[in-house]
Amino acid sequence: MVVSSLVVEARPPSVEAVAAALAQMEGVEVHEVNGYKIVVTIEAPSTGASHEISSRFIQIPGVLNVNLVYVNFEDETL
Repeated sequence: MVVSSLVVEARPPSVEAVAAALAQMEGVEVHEVNGYKIVVTIEAPSTGASHEISSRFIQIPGVLNVNLVYVNFEDETL
């Protein structure tokens, strides 16, 4: 299991819609919305799967930037 923490930055008028879209994605949990920043975690079976999920964030209308904060992948098999 790979657990990643990210901060997603969104246009201020779109923050709530972006947070709702993120919350609907499998493996994604929204933890906090603070201004234009949205704190999320991803739980995925591999680093590749985690990257695939996070790479879809930028396709959500209103998303400006995605920043990786933390990743734990010690249990991943290669």
